[in-house]
Amino acid sequence: MRAAVAAVLAAGLLVTAGCGRSAAPETAGSSEHAAQRHLFVVVGGDKVTGPDLVEARTGETVQIVVTSDVADELHVHGYDRTAELVAGRPSTLTLTAGIPGVFEVEVHENGLLLTRLRVRR
Repeated sequence: MRAAVAAVLAAGLLVTAGCGRSAAPETAGSSEHAAQRHLFVVVGGDKVTGPDLVEARTGETVQIVVTSDVADELHVHGYDRTAELVAGRPSTLTLTAGIPGVFEVEVHENGLLLTRLRVRR
């Protein structure tokens, strides 16, 4: 029974996050400097969908949108940015890529390495 509930929840989260889209980042807005949106789904403590690497240039705006089946906290190392993850609802962390390098993005309590953020000049 628990597996069936998890499967239904996973399917619902995938639909909510729009997993049918390509791996290329989605842009929010129509301006030249629109934010890159990267969509992730976490179910049962594992990443179900989303890129392993998010790339940006300094000055670009990046949005990391996470839908998780449990409440947690999203954390971007190096930028010390966090966002509260509410179970079953998309949560968005927006930042301006200002520090060059490669930074881990994790689901904090779970310890899940969600992705890496690579920022280039």
